[in-house]
Amino acid sequence: MITKLDYERGQFKDALSFIKQDIFGTDQIVFHRKEMLQARPPFEALADPAVRARLDHALLELMNLGTYRVFTVVIDKVEHLRRYQVWQFDPYHYCLTVTLERYVQLLKRTGQTGDVMAEHRGKKENMRLERAYKYIYTNGTEYLSAKLFQSHLSSKEIKIEPKSSNIGGLQMADMLANPSFRALICANTNTQMTAGFGKQIVETLTTKKYLKSPTGKIQGWGTKWLP
Repeated sequence: MITKLDYERGQFKDALSFIKQDIFGTDQIVFHRKEMLQARPPFEALADPAVRARLDHALLELMNLGTYRVFTVVIDKVEHLRRYQVWQFDPYHYCLTVTLERYVQLLKRTGQTGDVMAEHRGKKENMRLERAYKYIYTNGTEYLSAKLFQSHLSSKEIKIEPKSSNIGGLQMADMLANPSFRALICANTNTQMTAGFGKQIVETLTTKKYLKSPTGKIQGWGTKWLP
């Protein structure tokens, strides 16, 4: 999820806080898709279909009206290992490389600089992500120079925050990630998405939020299937 920092900390944060207060009575609750789907604490209220419908409507409205863009990359790790039996790019590093390439090219086109923030996952996973980010920042990639990354990324260190920090952008990314991921899998396996709410989210992404080429192309710009 790509958005302006002042928007994320201001209007977007306020809108998300309003939704939480309205549905759960507090804005100190941290949205997490898996627990919300299963109506697990502190989301027990979502066991009521009417409450869940209110939340879904409010979130879809925010997703539709919010000022942000999305890029999604999915890697088939089994195919990656099969295809590159000698040369094997760490899948985690590979996905980050492709994501950052799109991000800095967007920043270049708009003449801006930007931060990169990820959600805390675990000590080992965080270390891998930090190393991969720093390598790209320092060395560039096969397609883009280190100078380009250093000119448009505001720090040589990636920011990693725990879920408990209650950062709106990370929570929105969490809610967008799975439907986008599922849609790419369905597109590459010729199957249909079955989750109604997820399909509505993907429709919003497709029509309004995915990065697109000047001609409106999404594949390769707003979505990428690897390898």
